[in-house]
Amino acid sequence: MAVANMGTTMFGSVDNPDVYTDALEKHNAIYKLHIDGAYGGFVYPFSNKESKINFSNPKISSITIDAHKMLQAPYGTGIFVCRKGLIENVLTKEAEYVEGMDLTLCGSRSGANAVAVWMILFTYGAYGWFEKISVLQMRTQFLCDKLDKLNIDYFREPFMNLVTIHAENIPHEIVEKYDLVPQQHNEHNKWYKIVLMDHVEIDHLTTFIDDLKLAINE
Repeated sequence: MAVANMGTTMFGSVDNPDVYTDALEKHNAIYKLHIDGAYGGFVYPFSNKESKINFSNPKISSITIDAHKMLQAPYGTGIFVCRKGLIENVLTKEAEYVEGMDLTLCGSRSGANAVAVWMILFTYGAYGWFEKISVLQMRTQFLCDKLDKLNIDYFREPFMNLVTIHAENIPHEIVEKYDLVPQQHNEHNKWYKIVLMDHVEIDHLTTFIDDLKLAINE
């Protein structure tokens, strides 16, 4: 079983699944390829029209997505999708107090979470969600352009709405004022990330850049 990332939580990094499958097939290995889209599943497929990290790739067996991240559904809401014939490998054993298998709403899963995901997706629709992601991409690029002008090093995966900045470029007062998320909560931290969400507007980014520029100059 090989696992490829579609958007890591700290850097938004996206793996090329061909790297895994080419190596496995070179050694004639029998395998299943799982895509961990916990963070990027509701971003990358909408921002990158050329993406092949989906079931159009016959070598991909299953995909997971966390709806409580970008979709902002209740915490603990996950989505698992796999090809036909594979779900039997992950079914839970029967519970004595449940007639049949302990599955989804007929078992011990939360119905409220499922309804919340359905309502969010239904409200946006495919085009509404695409528009939302497109706006976030433009705001992300705006931030990157400003950081470039300040000669500040950062990492940004193309088509993702996450910018991770070297800690040495961020003064401590800026970290505290904007409550930036570190890679490590200790003195050895090397990165801070900014996730571009709906509430992070251009005005907020402009204020952040102005404060950052002032702190660096001082």
